[in-house]
Amino acid sequence: MVDSKRKGANWERDAIKILNQKYPNTWKKIPGSGSLGTIMHWDNLRGDLIGNYYFLPKRIRGEAKTGYGGATQLTVKRDWLSKIREEAETNLGDIPCLICKFSGSRTDVRYFIAFDFNAWYDLLDCIEELYLENVDLLEKLHGT
Repeated sequence: MVDSKRKGANWERDAIKILNQKYPNTWKKIPGSGSLGTIMHWDNLRGDLIGNYYFLPKRIRGEAKTGYGGATQLTVKRDWLSKIREEAETNLGDIPCLICKFSGSRTDVRYFIAFDFNAWYDLLDCIEELYLENVDLLEKLHGT
């Protein structure tokens, strides 16, 4: 029998390690997997994981999910996306996502991140803003 609570906690810990490989110390686990925040009504402690990239103006708030289908498929529930979106919006407009793992998969595609379209557009807006600032600075620097 699978202890789903332990399986989820293990995935959260592993996801932090994976997400921090390229950008160390960017991702952190939210204490109590967000349950403490829900019980105490502390919005900043909701969700599972939080990513704060130094080059993005917004944080990314993630809900970690593993299993729910096995090594070849993953069932995604709309409630998960709705819940993390609500939690992200109450936290200064964080960008919500699901951070997922195919349980038991041994192939190169085991982990992925899912954004709803609004979250994807939020992320692209941040990138576009940085791009336009860069273009403006280059124009000022080169006098064009």
